[in-house]
Amino acid sequence: MMGNMKEMMGRMDADMKAKGQSMMEQCKSMMARMEPDMRAECQSMMQRAKSMMGESEKAGPGDLVFTHTAAGTFDEIEARVEADGEAIGLELKKHYPFSKNLPAQKGLEIKEDASVFELCNAPLAAELLNTQPELNVLMPCRISIYAKDGEVFVTIPNLETQLAALGAEGELKANILDLYAKMVEMIKAW
Repeated sequence: MMGNMKEMMGRMDADMKAKGQSMMEQCKSMMARMEPDMRAECQSMMQRAKSMMGESEKAGPGDLVFTHTAAGTFDEIEARVEADGEAIGLELKKHYPFSKNLPAQKGLEIKEDASVFELCNAPLAAELLNTQPELNVLMPCRISIYAKDGEVFVTIPNLETQLAALGAEGELKANILDLYAKMVEMIKAW
């Protein structure tokens, strides 16, 4: 009896994920052709689809950022950024440990931990600068880590949304989205 119940639940989960994925794909194709007020409706549908698929991530304002609730502590996550970034082709360029250096430099109180990392994939940066330099606003790749109410969050810009808005083209767009997908998977492992 219990085996049948688990099997049934598994089929229901797969069905819900498939329906959620279908909703998301429909929305993505429609969003490119929508007026701004309709785009908000579609973003709402995408959030429902993500819920149906059981994703723990949440969208940021207007889907401009991707946020993941991390399982580790702030210090553990912060310690992984450089090595995990290197594993997917990103080189650390700068680390801003705001919760540590702002109080020390300016005498300000920062209640929770917060850091920003800037990373770069040099070959992709060169490709971008040589083909669509107007997209350099996306450089370098940024990872934000912060603690809030006892939880640790990792946030990166949603490059799918930003590339659509900025008009990235062809192979460059595909390469950027490939790196973005790798970043999302890296962050989900935290």
